[in-house]
Amino acid sequence: MIYWDNNATTQPTPEVVQAMLPYLTDSFFNPSAAYGQAKAVKRAMDAAREQVAVLIGAEADEIVFTSGGTEASNAALSQFRHVLTLATEHPATLRTAAGDSAPVMANGQADLSTWKELLPGHDGVSFAWANHETGVIQPVRSLARAAREAGARVHVDLVQAAGKIPVRIHDMEVDFASLSAHKLHGPKGVGALYIRRGTEWHSRQTGGAQEDYRRAGTENVPGIIGFGKAAEQALAASERYAALASLRIRFVSALRQAGLEVEEAGAAAPRLPHVLNMRVPGLTAESLTLLLEPMGLICSSGSACTSAEPHPSHVLQAMGMPDKHIRESLRFSLSRFTTAEEVDEAAAMFLRAVEKIRSVQSSVTGPVMVYR
Repeated sequence: MIYWDNNATTQPTPEVVQAMLPYLTDSFFNPSAAYGQAKAVKRAMDAAREQVAVLIGAEADEIVFTSGGTEASNAALSQFRHVLTLATEHPATLRTAAGDSAPVMANGQADLSTWKELLPGHDGVSFAWANHETGVIQPVRSLARAAREAGARVHVDLVQAAGKIPVRIHDMEVDFASLSAHKLHGPKGVGALYIRRGTEWHSRQTGGAQEDYRRAGTENVPGIIGFGKAAEQALAASERYAALASLRIRFVSALRQAGLEVEEAGAAAPRLPHVLNMRVPGLTAESLTLLLEPMGLICSSGSACTSAEPHPSHVLQAMGMPDKHIRESLRFSLSRFTTAEEVDEAAAMFLRAVEKIRSVQSSVTGPVMVYR
């Protein structure tokens, strides 16, 4: 199997699994307890907190562990009364933020002048550093600086960006940032919220004193340990992630050299090196995925959080793409373990799938459609 849906989730590395195992077996103690074994677990959690902090250039005491990126984003948004977001944001933001969404340009990036015009009246802003469907990277510094000048606090969704591109959060005018372990070869069910030192915080989850009273509840210790190891490994593999852009280009080039017309969403903007959102005119994404999956190539026709809903991608709609083109759009997201040989094999599979579809559709029959 060639798994190219790493924006949905990644496979935990063997080292992550090994790091977690002791905290599922012998070191099962509650880190809030006072005896020696529990204190040892607490020290291991503190080490993991440091590893996550280093990944984004933060301090350990600025990291609060959560159940995932959605909870982290929800918690940050709860600190604002009226929020300005972008129309391309993840549902965890769009369905939570009380406020307005700013349009984006055809390349997927924010229109800075419109962003500035919409800022008055908002006490907070929230936007993703890199988009979950297209990989488009936002002009983070400019958006955050404009928000600060307008008196708004800033939340940045780092779920897709952290561990994939360099992030130095203290270099940005950012108050909150959310992360998720399972997007960078860590376990599911654990994430983190960065809260800048000195930032006012009102906890939405109360009870015990965990996470310095910022997020009550017994911690997911194995998940946190795995997150720390995954963050450490991602930082060490930063050069490998940067090299993935060449593999993305290799895949598209192979298709074009075979005579396919390929259009890439967000190609005119900076993108994450491992993400490709593309379409072949006249071929629906669902018909392609139905053939590619049994061949062994796993990809996505939308984000994992919205794939069960029969609606066109709101991200591509916000970029001005017509519904017909959206139905033709596929998302491929590679991992740092992707090889050139795998890329060549995936291209061959894709070409076989295209050939099969074109053998049964014509200008008379129309495109192959999948109805659910």
